[in-house]
Amino acid sequence: MTWEIRTFGVTAAAIAAGFLLALLYLGQITGVSAHGYEMQRLEAHRDELRRQSALLDVQLAKLDAPARIEAQAARLGLARVGHVRVMNAVELAARK
Repeated sequence: MTWEIRTFGVTAAAIAAGFLLALLYLGQITGVSAHGYEMQRLEAHRDELRRQSALLDVQLAKLDAPARIEAQAARLGLARVGHVRVMNAVELAARK
């Protein structure tokens, strides 16, 4: 084998190795970039869900307000009872 052929082989191998390293590097960078975009998308979605959850908490607090429940009961014709009599089974059976 002559010196020129060996030099050509080594040079071709070095170029091929450099090309493969460049492809590997680009693949890694592309993957990191894609994961970064996916992470941003998921963070935006998380933030939107947190905002919706806060709105629902406010809405729930309004619906659970005693004044609203009392107003709704009055609108339905219900009245607040001052005393509720509780009967045991014996008293209930005696009334029948």
